[in-house]
Amino acid sequence: MARAGIGPAVLLAAIGLLDLASAHLPKTVLLTGLLDEPAHLATAALLLLAAGLWRPTHDGAGLVPVVALASAVLIDVDHIPLYLGVPGISAGGRPFSHSLVTPAIAAIMAAALSGRGRAVASGITIGTLLHFVRDVATGPGLPLAWPVTNSDVRMPLSAYAAVLGAAAALASWRSLTRGTWKAPRAAPPEPQVPEHPGTGYTPPQLNSGSH
Repeated sequence: MARAGIGPAVLLAAIGLLDLASAHLPKTVLLTGLLDEPAHLATAALLLLAAGLWRPTHDGAGLVPVVALASAVLIDVDHIPLYLGVPGISAGGRPFSHSLVTPAIAAIMAAALSGRGRAVASGITIGTLLHFVRDVATGPGLPLAWPVTNSDVRMPLSAYAAVLGAAAALASWRSLTRGTWKAPRAAPPEPQVPEHPGTGYTPPQLNSGSH
């Protein structure tokens, strides 16, 4: 039973170690990315577990957490044109696509689609928002209100740490009380009526209403 809550604790520890390494290593684009993206992935996984969203089903909803995890990392491809010097995509901090416009567009698509398309769009919506949870407390913050304003929103790092701690505690509680980290048990086999030895004859079922 004690093993059930290990996963969230491991994710929390991984984020802490990655941030500790980032604070003491040279600030190069490559090295920062190699440390920051796994931390984004671990943050998204921890928050998905805490929210109880990591529950694949047969109706396509199982795609949501998978796409959310991927989106929580892939949104940073918008940094490539920024590093290449493409003008007009940033006010000096992170790109404007790191605003609430991106998840809003994905949410509109999710509302308009159905089936797998809705699941994918929902995953993108959730994944970008999970990405913002970390970005809003690191670096320059986020231009969340773009295009209304280019100003960056920045939260204290302590708030991010508090969110992670609460998420780890909630995810551990869920796994301990609901068994979300256990494989489902197979249904027991139905009882069989034995045949009479040597005859191959199986007695018929009697109707309780007959005499």
